Order: sequence, then C-alpha cells, then structure tokens
Amino acid sequence: MGARLDAVLARINCRTLADIGCDHGKVAVGALLEGRAERCIATDISEKCLQKARELARTKGVDKIEFRVGDGLSVLAPFEADCVVIAGMGGREIASVLQEAPPLKAKFILVPHDDAPLLRRFLAENGYGVESDRIVGEGRRFYPVIVCEKTGVKRSLSLLESLYGTHLSDADCAAYMRLKESSLARICAGIKQGDERGEKLKEELRATSEALKERK
Repeated sequence: MGARLDAVLARINCRTLADIGCDHGKVAVGALLEGRAERCIATDISEKCLQKARELARTKGVDKIEFRVGDGLSVLAPFEADCVVIAGMGGREIASVLQEAPPLKAKFILVPHDDAPLLRRFLAENGYGVESDRIVGEGRRFYPVIVCEKTGVKRSLSLLESLYGTHLSDADCAAYMRLKESSLARICAGIKQGDERGEKLKEELRATSEALKERK
C-alpha cells in the first residue's frame, strides 16, 4: 500500500467510510479487507476512475462498497458517513470541498499533496479540532496526514504548526524540515530587501532552522 496509505488506514475505525476522490479505491477496499469499516462509499468525479476502483473491489472480493460519481461531499446525505478520507487533492481544493460539506458528525482524514499550510489555517479558522497532523515520508516525497473533526471551536496556529503539523519530533517530519530548510535557503538568497512575500519566507526559514537546532 505504501507508507502514506498505511498511515491513512491506521486511523480508520468506523461504520461507514466515505473515500472522496477515491481514484484507484485502495483506501476503501483496504479498510474493508482489514475490518476497519463495515461499509464504504467510494466516490470520484470521474466515472473512469470509479471503474478502476470497481475492478479492484471485484479482484479482492469486496462487496460492501457503494460507488458514486459526483463532486466532493455533495454525493453524501447528511450524517451518512462517520469517517471521511480525502487524499490526493491539493490543500486549497480540500478546503473548498469541506466548505460545501453537508452536516456530518465524522472524523476527517485529510492528505493534501500541496498547500498544506493553507489547509491547516482553514481548519483552525473554521472550527476543526486536530487530533493528529503527522508528516509521512514515502520514497522522496512527504505527505501530511491530518486527522480532525468539526468542533466549532476556532484555533490559532503557531508558524511551525502551520508549516509542519503537530509532530515535529518525528523522524519523517525532521527529514521534511531539513528538505524545506534547504529549499527556503535557496529562495531567500535571491530575495531583494523589502519584498513582502520574501520577508515571510525568511521568517519561515528562521523558524525552521531554529526548530532543527533544538533537535540536535
């Protein structure tokens, strides 16, 4: 399955799982095979992608899975799922999907492939309590796996939490921070004095470097 999907599956324990934008269907099928969900709703905006998921379910002998074509969470009825996985979208797109969500009392497992800081700020500002936000390394790539639930309580985030989540001491997070430090250093070296966006990047670099020094 890979470290990213293994990390997602490890957080699933529910009656009805909704795998939004399921693509290949590995999360939904894996959750049923491992007994982590009693039933699954696998959705995708593309019928072609759902065909791949249907084929995987057939191959693995999984039948407690329903396939729905549709955009985001619009395919769900209110309170239909108690766990929702959204993986493989960008952070901005995931935030947009959550804004259009029907009423749900559910655990959300979110895996943005970019714009994770934007998504973290959206969650904090829109009353999502975060249970866990870990960086997971897979090959040369790193993925945030954010587990949260709508509580209605808005939060403030530190700069480091917005950049790297809640588990800065994890080995994968430290590896990602070192990669980010190197990237930020290259960018900041070419920034002209007074560049507003550049100053923000320099602040991110300082915070990242200081956090890494504290680990040593």
